[in-house]
Amino acid sequence: MQDSTWRLKDYVFAAFMTIGMVIAVLIVGPLAAFFPGLQLVAWGPFGGIFMTIGMARLQRKGSVALMIVPLALLLGAISPVITLYLTATSLLTELIIFFRGNYHSKGNRLLGNIVFFGSAAPLGLLIAAYVVGGKFAQLLTQPWIFVVMGIASCATGAIGWWLGELVIKQLKRAGKLDADL
Repeated sequence: MQDSTWRLKDYVFAAFMTIGMVIAVLIVGPLAAFFPGLQLVAWGPFGGIFMTIGMARLQRKGSVALMIVPLALLLGAISPVITLYLTATSLLTELIIFFRGNYHSKGNRLLGNIVFFGSAAPLGLLIAAYVVGGKFAQLLTQPWIFVVMGIASCATGAIGWWLGELVIKQLKRAGKLDADL
């Protein structure tokens, strides 16, 4: 059983997973720049890999928040909307996992990815509609967009989880990661 205190090596590992997610954002972002919600959908498989590895290594409640909140603060320089929705989605994910236990199992890691990515696009669009207004506010008249973006984000988050679990399997075989398969 893992104790509940975070150690320096946990913070360092979470920081590296955050850096991986930032690199993924920098690569994917320009490819889907014409519609911000699509950036999240496109980022799901890549960000999901790092998030899944982080969940598997850290395994405790708060693991997603430890990786995502610093990312949210970094991306806040681009837009406060990003900070708001990433923080909100990480807290929602942590709230759900709080009742499920931790990220020790594959099922909880999958659930964490689906909740995080599935809520990120709709929440991001909703927050942008109220904070930024303009073309985002017009989206409030088309609620089906929120549903489609949520489903698409769930799917890409699940793909990221699957890819992350493949990486975890290889890291475990190489003796570089202590996680349950």
